[in-house]
Amino acid sequence: MRSTLLHRLNALDVPWGRLTDAGRSRGTFRENWQLRWEPEFAVRLVENLLYGSTIAEAAAGRLIEAMGKEAGLGALASLVRDAMIADLARATESGIAALETKAALTSDGEALLGALPPMADILRYGEARAGTVEHLAALMPRIVVQAALALPYTARNLDAAAAAKLRGAIVAADAAIQLAQLDGDIVTTWRDVLSALLHDDQATRLIAGTAARLLYEAELLAADRAAELMARMLSPGTPVAEAAGFFEGFFDGAGQRLIHDAALRGAVDAWLMALDEDGFTANLPLFRRVFSALDRTERRRLMDALFARHSGGAKGYRLVADAAAIWPAHQARVIELLTSGAAR
Repeated sequence: MRSTLLHRLNALDVPWGRLTDAGRSRGTFRENWQLRWEPEFAVRLVENLLYGSTIAEAAAGRLIEAMGKEAGLGALASLVRDAMIADLARATESGIAALETKAALTSDGEALLGALPPMADILRYGEARAGTVEHLAALMPRIVVQAALALPYTARNLDAAAAAKLRGAIVAADAAIQLAQLDGDIVTTWRDVLSALLHDDQATRLIAGTAARLLYEAELLAADRAAELMARMLSPGTPVAEAAGFFEGFFDGAGQRLIHDAALRGAVDAWLMALDEDGFTANLPLFRRVFSALDRTERRRLMDALFARHSGGAKGYRLVADAAAIWPAHQARVIELLTSGAAR
């Protein structure tokens, strides 16, 4: 196949074809390539002769060499995926063996999580193009369990940058676990660990919020339970920095749920109203990140839901005690939040 040749050339650093889009439909793959030959590609092909006399042999040899030098588990899994896509059986087998060895010696939770997305892609790609991948199908569940066991320790006492990096790894790993369609016991083990993070006082709040969001999206955290958790995490007794971390972990990129979930919306509104001026101002960048994902219509719907406005006119509003005294400050904060998000 032409795409196999192009993938092999890319493995040789001869990007004659650049993949512009790879779509998947019912387990099949569609690839769109943009072709452009450069004169120096001929020189690179000659340089790669040291790895083998044919393109297939050279690509396999170069990938195997790279696999031997790669220290990161996730990057190694990506190289195995490259070998699988290029239909290089020798390199694929060598890479899977290296993955197995390295995974057995790795206790770094973030490194284990990073290996899961490319492994899930390999399993899916293996079904579509290269037949069964028995060793890998057995290896990925083991890595999921290893990552799950390491996660509670990995999630503790992180600074902002490390927490954000781990959050991305957790979200990507959760998507990979779903994509690979692993056995129910493996998925249950993973989600039990996510649930345990909600009760771990040492877990970084951003990670705990992310775990709560994933469980909520999987319908393993009921709306009323989520609201109770949110109210506890955002209570006045919780330091603002910790509350903000949980808020961001739960809502970042998913603020739309506030439109439809009255209990969650009430918990968040109560927390925002309880913040003093300095606390609210300090967290404006956070609010902007979360709510900027909403378009103008969604923001209007959120405001309507918050103040119980309906098409029936004034009867749709609910009265709040001391509203005249509360509203001016609340209005100023809301307008600042919305206009800041729109200008971003």
